[in-house]
Amino acid sequence: MSLAEIAKAEGMNRSTAFGHLAVLVRHGYVRKDGDDGRYTLGHKIFRVADRVTLMATLSHAARGMVLRAGTALGEIVFIAALDGPQAIEIDPSRPVDFGGAGLMKLPRRDAHACGSGQVLLAYRERAYVQSLYRDHPPAALTPKTPRSVRAIFDLSERILADGYRYEQGEFDAATATIAVPVFVSPGLSRFALGITAPSNRLTAERAREAVPVLQAAAVEAARQMRDPDDAG
Repeated sequence: MSLAEIAKAEGMNRSTAFGHLAVLVRHGYVRKDGDDGRYTLGHKIFRVADRVTLMATLSHAARGMVLRAGTALGEIVFIAALDGPQAIEIDPSRPVDFGGAGLMKLPRRDAHACGSGQVLLAYRERAYVQSLYRDHPPAALTPKTPRSVRAIFDLSERILADGYRYEQGEFDAATATIAVPVFVSPGLSRFALGITAPSNRLTAERAREAVPVLQAAAVEAARQMRDPDDAG
């Protein structure tokens, strides 16, 4: 489409549309043809669509087992996905709008400071994690929060060895989180299942009891993702 066509379709003046498009071009979401100046979708927009599609599919496929796990544990079990340096948390028991601005309205927490985000970071490439914090070092939300990329990497080694993460008081002093990875393909985790609850309820002992329940739900959720015809 041309700049004039896009501006008309969006109901904005050409200079405003040009400014928005320039940002999208710079970040790879839109491509501008060098010959005729027309705009097409860039490579990154397909990554976004793929992630949203995966999140919607997992939320649907995992709903039953996640709800059963939550009932068994007496807690709300959520699905987490990484969105830059933040962890998005999805409650499958509630309707989720993955279209338009719906994704931006989902609960979010700083990934380096919460158990689900720490699990997600542990299974990402180190170069990618470094890029997330190159310009903005991890913020110290509490005295227990990891405060450097080196600390995140050290924590990642422990998570990879243990297969789960329990943190208490790293995001805020009053809560604790237990999280496990969901392997949608062997060795690749782009999602996690987790529980966040008051620290005095989600103790270390309680977390150890919850791990096998969450891991069983994660295995079943991954199986449903790999076999969508069986997803219910």
